[in-house]
Amino acid sequence: MKKREKYSQSWQGKSLNVNILYSRAGVAQQIWVSNENGSILFDTGDGILRDIISNELDIAQIKAIVFTHGHFDHVGGLHSLLGFLRMKGKKEPLHIFAPEGCIEVFSIANNFLKCYQDTVPFEISFREIYPHAVFQICDISIEAYPVVHCGGIKGSGILGEIPALGYRISYKGETIAISGDTGMCPSLKELVKGADLAILEATLKTSKGANKETLEKVHLSEDLAREVGRLAKDFILIHKGK
Repeated sequence: MKKREKYSQSWQGKSLNVNILYSRAGVAQQIWVSNENGSILFDTGDGILRDIISNELDIAQIKAIVFTHGHFDHVGGLHSLLGFLRMKGKKEPLHIFAPEGCIEVFSIANNFLKCYQDTVPFEISFREIYPHAVFQICDISIEAYPVVHCGGIKGSGILGEIPALGYRISYKGETIAISGDTGMCPSLKELVKGADLAILEATLKTSKGANKETLEKVHLSEDLAREVGRLAKDFILIHKGK
């Protein structure tokens, strides 16, 4: 069952549930994946607290936060989320995973701990994730896939490539692929192939007239994302522009 709204969507499988709380290119992205053991949050863009509360999700169920990359629209709400969990008196450990070299995520979390030192009632653990690494949360297996993503500033062209990962999530025979932000790279198809659900960024409206380097190194277009999505059993396009 899927709810097809503009910036928030949901999907319910046999064993895994997905709530795309919000995803809009250059603004924010947050994806909530859960099973009976707890919830994992993928990315924490601006407005993360409003999105969790307005969707009536139990913030106490968050066991881990997994980041695709360090751009502001994917990490901008991290400090607010940590502050809210501190205020609520969270006791269970929180695990934070991010690509190797993702300085934005680890800087925000470490500065939060530096600000509040001994008054954070829960332990925060950090782990840098390498391409092809496999780790487990809530009995869910997560495999990291390298993707290609460069930044950009209007008027300044394409910037350098940053650490970025997509994730393939598996539990009780069900599989979900999350692309993160990526260009049309070879590992993207490997990530998506055969998944029960693929969640794919589609920032550009169309590939027609788009710069080839942008499509290969920065973002997918909706038509290219659909092409990749057909490798899965079902797909949802997110992270769209205006």
